[in-house]
Amino acid sequence: MYFLSAICAVLVGCSAATTQSPTHEATNRTAVSLIGNDPISFFDLPVVTPVSPLLVSPSDVETIRRTLSRYSLAIDGKNFAALSLIFTSNAVANYSAPLNVLTPLTTIQSALEASLMPVTTQHLLGTQFIDILSPTSAFSVSYFTATHFGKDVYLGEIVTAYGQYQDMWIRQKNLNWKITHRNLLYMGPLIGNLSIFLG
Repeated sequence: MYFLSAICAVLVGCSAATTQSPTHEATNRTAVSLIGNDPISFFDLPVVTPVSPLLVSPSDVETIRRTLSRYSLAIDGKNFAALSLIFTSNAVANYSAPLNVLTPLTTIQSALEASLMPVTTQHLLGTQFIDILSPTSAFSVSYFTATHFGKDVYLGEIVTAYGQYQDMWIRQKNLNWKITHRNLLYMGPLIGNLSIFLG
């Protein structure tokens, strides 16, 4: 039932509601919504998706992995137009404070461009979990370390963020995958001189 509601949420935009409370037993799967503006808790992540009976295509997993890598290239290269290769046009992204929930794609592009204008960046992806939920939907978690380098009077100053991207994906007609929903969850405090974002 949970699997079907999660797929429904991806395909028609409905909300897959939580149907039971977390059990705090690693062997039990909790019915946690994969769609929405609230991140999935660290505790629930290891068991949040059901064991899929699908024969997962390695090419689908690799396509999602390459698209996630393209995100880092686009952000660090300040090519925000290239985010159209990563997000659907009606994507919803919760980047946490201070950006919070951004939608659609054009808002995501303009908000990221404005917030990162005063700095240069390096986005390094680490641990990744990619789960193909159906022939047209997938879920992924990617750990990241994002380092922001100050410019001009802040040259030599940095701010480092540690977190994860929790993404829902939908397969496109051309067989590529794009993100429909993103939650950015910080896993620790921002470290460094936040004044670098003031330009």
